[in-house]
Amino acid sequence: MKTRYRTAISTKALVCAGLVTGAFSAFSPAAIAQTVDENASNDITVTARKRSETAQTIADPISVVTEAKIAGADLRTLQDAVRLTPNLVVLDGLYPGYKTISFRGFTTLGRDGEFPFATVVDGVVQPGQMFFQQDLVNVRQIEILRGPQGTLYGGGAIAGAINVVTRKPTDTFAGTASFQYLNGDEKRGLVGLSGPIVKDKLYFSTGASAYKTDGLIDNLANDKNADFGEGLTTRSSLIFTPTSDISFALSASTTDSKNGGLWLAPVPDEDFKDVIPLPSENQAGIVRSKLRAYSLKTDWDIPGFATLTSVTAYSRGREYTTADADFTAANIASQTVRFVDTTWSQELRLTSDSSGPLKWNAGGYYQDEKRDYQSSYDPVGGVSSLNDNLRHYETFALFGQLSYELTDRLELTGGFRYDWENQSYLDRLTGQILKQKFSEPQGKASVSYKWSPDLFTYATYSRGYRKGGFNPSSSAETLLFYDPETADNYEVGFKSNFGGNLVTLNGAAFYTDFKGQQFSTSRVIENVGIFTAISNIGKTQVVGAEAELSIRPMRGLSLSGSLGYSDVKIKDFVPENPDLYRNNVIPQIYRLTAQAGVDYEAFLADDASLLFHGDVSHRGNVYWDVQNELETGPKTFFNAKLTLRKGPWSISAIGRNLSNERTPMAVGPHALGNATLASYNPPRQYGVEVGMKF
Repeated sequence: MKTRYRTAISTKALVCAGLVTGAFSAFSPAAIAQTVDENASNDITVTARKRSETAQTIADPISVVTEAKIAGADLRTLQDAVRLTPNLVVLDGLYPGYKTISFRGFTTLGRDGEFPFATVVDGVVQPGQMFFQQDLVNVRQIEILRGPQGTLYGGGAIAGAINVVTRKPTDTFAGTASFQYLNGDEKRGLVGLSGPIVKDKLYFSTGASAYKTDGLIDNLANDKNADFGEGLTTRSSLIFTPTSDISFALSASTTDSKNGGLWLAPVPDEDFKDVIPLPSENQAGIVRSKLRAYSLKTDWDIPGFATLTSVTAYSRGREYTTADADFTAANIASQTVRFVDTTWSQELRLTSDSSGPLKWNAGGYYQDEKRDYQSSYDPVGGVSSLNDNLRHYETFALFGQLSYELTDRLELTGGFRYDWENQSYLDRLTGQILKQKFSEPQGKASVSYKWSPDLFTYATYSRGYRKGGFNPSSSAETLLFYDPETADNYEVGFKSNFGGNLVTLNGAAFYTDFKGQQFSTSRVIENVGIFTAISNIGKTQVVGAEAELSIRPMRGLSLSGSLGYSDVKIKDFVPENPDLYRNNVIPQIYRLTAQAGVDYEAFLADDASLLFHGDVSHRGNVYWDVQNELETGPKTFFNAKLTLRKGPWSISAIGRNLSNERTPMAVGPHALGNATLASYNPPRQYGVEVGMKF
C-alpha cells in the first residue's frame, strides 16, 4: 500500500547535478602471477545470493571478474570492472561520484534518484551513489547479477546486484605495491599488506591507493582542465575467529578526494549528434568528497543446522561543490551544492547449511538514511536562490528464500520480501514538512534443470522495486512527489560447457514489464537556475537477450565475448496522455552492447612471463530525451595492457580508450530551449606501471 501525492515542480536543486543522471584498480602482482587458465575448471564460487554457490549452477545470469582480471586489465573502479558485461554501461556523469547507467532498460535519475542496482561490499549494501566511486582496493572478486534481486537486497536491486568480495586477511605476511604514470601528468600508487596479529586467531589487511592528475579535457576559459583530480582511498579489515564456529569481521573504508566536475558545454540541438563541445567556464567546477564506511559482520555457525549472520553498518558521505552556473566564459552566475548522506543499517539472517536437498535463508533488515541538502544559485549583482532541506528515509524489510532439489537434476527456488518505507521531507526555508509511505512486495520463483554436468537451464520470474521520493524544492517552486517503480521480469536461460570446460557459453532471454518507471527532465529558467524533476511513466516494456562466451584453447590463452540487446519502449506515458511518445525508447538506454577480450601469458625463461590483455567494447546508439530527438551514434572503445613479470617485479604499458572515442556522459536535454548541455568522456590515455609483491 502506498500514499501518493501529485504536484508540479522542478528544482534548481543540484543545479547541474540533476541534469543527468576514482579510481584505481587494486593492482596485485600476486594476481598477475596466476595464469589466465585459472578458471579452466569453471568452478567459480560466488556469494552474491548470500551463500556459497557455483556460478554455472545458479538460476541467474551472472558475470564474474576475478582478481587476476582486475590486475591484468587495469580495472581501477567498478565502472571499469563492468565494462565487459552485456546490457550494462556505466559512465561518469558530472563527476566521479555521479554516474550515468544503462542496465537492462533501467537508468539513473540524477543525484536524488536511486541506483537501479544494489552495490554490496562483503555483505553490506552501499547507500546512495557516492560510494560507487571508491577505488578497487583489496578486491578479490566482483560478481554482477542481472535481473531483479529484490528478494535478498530490497528496493535498490530492481535491475540486479553488484557484489564485491574483498581479499581476506592471511595467516602469513604478504604485501603489494605499485605505481602508475600516465599522460595528463597522472600519478597513481597503491600499497597493501596483510598478515596475522595473533596466529590462527586475529588477522588484518589494509590497503591504500592515491592519485593526482591534471586531467585531459581542456577548459577554454580557465587554466584548470575540467577533469583534474586528486584522491586517497583506504580499506582495512580485522578478522577474529575465537572458535571454529564464530567469526567477527570489522571493516573500514575511507575516501577523500577533490575532483573537477559540474562542467557542461552548450550545443545546439541540431548539432548534438556531430559536435563535441569543449567547456568554456570562467569558474572551474570543484567537487570535494569525504566518504566513511564502517561495518561489523558476525557469523555463528550452528553445526548441522544453519549460520546466524549479523551485519551492522554505518556510513557518511559528504560532497561540497562550487562551480560555474551559466556555463560560459562570462562572469554571470555561480553555484554551490552541499550534500551529506548519513546511513546506518542492521541485518539479521539465518542461512541453512548446504547439506541435503533443502537450502534456505530468512532474515530481517532495517535502514535509516538522512540526506541533508543545501544549494544556492548566485547571479552576479542579483538575488541568490536558495535550497535547504532534509530528507529522512526509514526502511523495514522481512525476507526469505528457499531452494529444494526434487531430484539431483531438478531444483525449485522461491523467495519473498516485503519492504515498508517511511519518508519525510523538511524544507528548512519555509518550515514545511511533508511525509509519504510506501510498502511493496517483491518475489522470485525459478525452476532449473541439469541436463548433464555440462548443460544447465532455468526459467525465472522475479519482481523488483525502486522506491519513490522527493524532488528538492526551492523558495520559488512547489514540491513534487514521485512514486515507486516496479518491474516484473520473466527470463529463460542456459549455461553450458564444452570440450572439457575449454568452452563456456551462457545465454538468456528476458521480458520486463515496468509500471511507473522513473525518469528525469531538466530545464533552465533565466536568472533563477536549472530545475530538475523525477516523474513516472505509466507503462514500459523491455524485450532483451544476452550471451557470454569464453574459450580457453590452450594454456595461457583465454578469449571472451558477450552480446546484449534491450529493446525498451514506452507503452503508456501518463494518464493525461497515454499515447504520447508511445514506442519511443527510454532516454539513456544503450539497446545494443557487444564486447570481446583476449588474455595471453607467454612463459619465458625461469620465473619470467609476458602477459597481454586487450578488450573492445561497442555500444549502439542512445537517445538522451524522451522525444528521441537527441541521439548519439554507435561508439567503439579499445583498452590494452602489456606486462612483463620477473619474480616479484612487474612493468606494464597501459592504454585506455585507444580508439579515442568521445561520447556524452551527462546530458541536460533541451535545457536551454533549442540547445542542450552536455559533458564528454576523456580522450585517449596511456602510461606505464611498475609493481612488486613482497
